[in-house]
Amino acid sequence: MTTLVRWPLVAATVVLLSAACSSNDEPHKLTFEVEGEGTVTITYVINGRSTTEPQVTLPWQKDIELTKKGEDTWSLVMKRQGEGSLSAVAYVDGQPLTRTAGSGSGGGTSRLSGSVR
Repeated sequence: MTTLVRWPLVAATVVLLSAACSSNDEPHKLTFEVEGEGTVTITYVINGRSTTEPQVTLPWQKDIELTKKGEDTWSLVMKRQGEGSLSAVAYVDGQPLTRTAGSGSGGGTSRLSGSVR
């Protein structure tokens, strides 16, 4: 009789653990916001897939849904042409994750990168 009582407990534990693990696979919203002066070339890479947007006039924003099971990786590279300043923030599900800022003349490159589980 004792073995009959244990099986429902084991089954309930497996169901609870499965539900907890699958919550990590929910989609996330990644938002890039770039502000500043001038024109930049923006390249973002999501899970190895690169997209370049040349001659972007700031401000610029991009929302991306991360749907990969497991860990999503991303990076953002901003190449400033000429003088100016810029600041960039990456948000995941509305929460700031990382940021950068810079200014100068003669161009420059700023980067952000991260991962989400």
